[in-house]
Formats: sequence, structure tokens, C-alpha cells
Amino acid sequence: MSSRRTTLRLAVPAGLAALMLAVGGALSYASAANWTYRNDYEGNCLASSTTTDNVWSAPCDDSLVTRNWHWGAQTTTAFGYTFRRLVSNANGDCLTTDFKTQNNAVWTSPCGSGGMQWWNGDDNRLQNTWTHELRTSANGDAVYSSTADARIEPERWVWRGAHD
Repeated sequence: MSSRRTTLRLAVPAGLAALMLAVGGALSYASAANWTYRNDYEGNCLASSTTTDNVWSAPCDDSLVTRNWHWGAQTTTAFGYTFRRLVSNANGDCLTTDFKTQNNAVWTSPCGSGGMQWWNGDDNRLQNTWTHELRTSANGDAVYSSTADARIEPERWVWRGAHD
């Protein structure tokens, strides 16, 4: 009987500690920071629609959910960087692009559904695993994923992230 009590006395606290760590980790991720990304060239923020897959740059003059993003939990690594999915708080979908041309469309689609959805926000850039970076366009409020191009103003590639 005493060995059973000793086992329970040791196992219960260890189990509770493991449970608290698991819950704490889940809660810290569930309450992950909301990010807003402001472009250096125009001062606009990366935005997404609540009803469509559209992504664009929009004024940062209020706290609308269309300008809030969070980083997904899954990761992949490439080129010495860690990449995650950038998830729109407006619609719950991930920032997505493809590689059809040097300048590619950007939209949101269900996370894990295909397309390029792995991004990194280091160095004031939003870069994907194919070394394309998010940039604004001289054509209105459009954003693209593109490879480096010396003809494009360098500030169009800079996205300064801020979180709550």
C-alpha cells in the first residue's frame, strides 16, 4: 500500500506539472499577438477581406480586423530562417502566392490548401520560402510577391511589423 501512495505522491504532481505546461503553451499560442504590417513606401498596412480572398495595402488609420494578422503554429526552415503561415484575422485564411511570373498575385486561402503559404517576417521583410518578397505596387493598392528588382523603389519591400 505504501508503494502505491509513494507512486501516486510522485506521479500526481508530475502529471499536474505536465498538464500545466501543456495548457500554458496552448493558451500562450491561442492568445498570440495580433500583428499589423506597415509598408515603408506608402505608409499603408497589409489588409485582407472578411468576405473574399483579396489582399491589398490600406490606410492604417484605425484598428479594423482587416489589418490584423497572426503567425500560425507550424514551422518550416529554409536558408537559416524559420517560416510560418501568416493568418488573416479577418477571414482565418493564410497569405498565399504562387510562382507563375516574377511578379505574383497575393491572396488568402485556407491554410494548408496549397500554393506558397510559408512566410518569414524578419529584417522588416515578408519573404517566402522561394525567396520572393511581399511588396507594394505603383499600381494602386495592389501587393505582389516578387524577386528583387532594382527598378522598384526599395521602400516598397519594407514591412514594419507591430504587435499588441
